[in-house]
Amino acid sequence: MAAPVSRTLSGLARGWRRFERIWTGNLDFRSLALEAAPSRSESPWRLLGALCLQRPPLISKSLTPLQEEMAALLQQIEIENSLYSDHELRALDEAQRLAKKKADLYDEEQDEKDILLVQDLEDIWEQKFLQFKPGARITEADKKNDRTSLHRKLDRNLILLVREKLGDEDVWMLPQTEWQPGETLRGTAERTLSTLSENNMEAKFLGNAPCGHYKFKFPQAVRTESNIGAKVFFFKALLLSGDFSQTGKKGHHVWVSKEELGDYLKPKYLTQVRRFLLDL
Repeated sequence: MAAPVSRTLSGLARGWRRFERIWTGNLDFRSLALEAAPSRSESPWRLLGALCLQRPPLISKSLTPLQEEMAALLQQIEIENSLYSDHELRALDEAQRLAKKKADLYDEEQDEKDILLVQDLEDIWEQKFLQFKPGARITEADKKNDRTSLHRKLDRNLILLVREKLGDEDVWMLPQTEWQPGETLRGTAERTLSTLSENNMEAKFLGNAPCGHYKFKFPQAVRTESNIGAKVFFFKALLLSGDFSQTGKKGHHVWVSKEELGDYLKPKYLTQVRRFLLDL
């Protein structure tokens, strides 16, 4: 019984030593391969963080005829199924008291409790309503088609575009800044916002991940083997306060809607930008 067991143990020992030699040889080979591997050179593509800064709608959109018809139907259903409000209950109570007063069944001591009647309240509200003047949906900037103004197309999303020098050409694009080592791409986009305007603009960034990207090559005049082009990563942000203003740079920015982007952006760039824009 002991002999078979000893043969089995010796066989296992020989197998383990063989495996150990093979494993050690593989480790030595891998270490030599890593030492011989050349260091990676810097990428010829520059990384840029771009800011898609949007001004949200300030007013609701005008209803279409179908929407107006549906709204009227829902309002009628609401009126038919709703309960009386406190004001309506008070109006019914006063109507009953007035009927009792005409029939000489009314206790005049209750008049002392109600100084202001429902009809008086409604008259006051009517006067305030007549004094109210709704703001104009069409602003002066709309009439003049001043696309540098933020006070236009109040019911639409507006997107900030800037004009930058790319080689010998002036190109319209979303504001962008080159990435710096040690910062995140969102940090690059935030730095873009801070350097945009002489006036402080506050914005809320939507997430830490890019909403889109675009790759392009530099013009032949400035392109080199170590500087082929750039990869742009877009980040969305909603404008909370402030406006774009740079002294001496009139005509270098516009606030445009999604449909107006085609008047400024190049086709390939426009295609990438439209992929992440929603105009609800």
